Amino acid sequence: MDAQQQRKHLRHGCRRSLRGSGLPEKNMLIIVVDYDANQSYVKRDLDLFTKVVCSITMFGNAHLLQSSENDLVIWSCSSYAVNVIYPEKLIDPTKDNDSQLEELAVVESLTRLRLFNLISQDITVMKRQTKAEEEQTVTALLPGTVAMVLSYLSRCRREVAKVAHIRGRILIVTGSKEPPIPLAAMQMNVFQVAARMGVVIDVCALELESSYMMRHAADITGGYYFSTSNFDTLSGVLLGLFLASPDVRQHLNYPIQPQADLRAMCFCHSKLVEMGFVCSCCLTVFCKYTPICGKCETIFKPPQELQMYIDNRAAQRRQRELLKLEMERQLQIT
Repeated sequence: MDAQQQRKHLRHGCRRSLRGSGLPEKNMLIIVVDYDANQSYVKRDLDLFTKVVCSITMFGNAHLLQSSENDLVIWSCSSYAVNVIYPEKLIDPTKDNDSQLEELAVVESLTRLRLFNLISQDITVMKRQTKAEEEQTVTALLPGTVAMVLSYLSRCRREVAKVAHIRGRILIVTGSKEPPIPLAAMQMNVFQVAARMGVVIDVCALELESSYMMRHAADITGGYYFSTSNFDTLSGVLLGLFLASPDVRQHLNYPIQPQADLRAMCFCHSKLVEMGFVCSCCLTVFCKYTPICGKCETIFKPPQELQMYIDNRAAQRRQRELLKLEMERQLQIT
């Protein structure tokens, strides 16, 4: 059984365990919005961010309209902060389902107001930066945001464990560049945890031709990755590709995704490698042998061939020293 089949088996196992309990199921959609001011489309035209916010609010309301058992959570992140946009408190599974329609206006007003305030603050902070600092800035808090979202989902599941089961999925809307290697490794760990929890992660990339880590996030968790640069049709993309639940997608004719590059990225040179050396402590990948891990500073045992070479060189060195001592003794005797 390969890695993809194992992940599929794990997800189906989680779903069967939920169905077999007899408790009602609630579908929670968690949207993570990247409002970082260093994104290329935000720098070019701030009105494009307005279109993104409108599309997200429309998509969230459409999810709530699908069923009275659906819940919506919206988080936001940038290079400086992580914020909860909606709701203002923990999801209450015992709330009256008749009030579902009343939440639509609240979702739209809160999302627009808070996201516009946050990006205004982010732009103000960005203007104070120097040019060198601006070029180095990426959405460094995105892995932490996903981790916080998973913790939030676990808390919700624990709070309502006796009355309902929550099936969660995450939609990431981002246009930020690829993070550096340490953050990329952190992201991979977070996505592995999401796969263990049975949480599907979908990614909508804005003006990103290729995102190594985001593609892996969707591939590991069984989600869908889509990149677009047409903001006028963003609402249709969200509704057409990401509104259906993972179970329903099996019966729909989805566009075929290109196979994700499953090669690992080495820590030392940031290159994709098919074979390499892996640290036994922190699982960091190196393209060449190094005696000490550059991340956790673990001392490695050298390979057998290298150890034989070291032993031979040491034996030759000792033999030369013995011959030198023997020659010195002979000279003293004569």
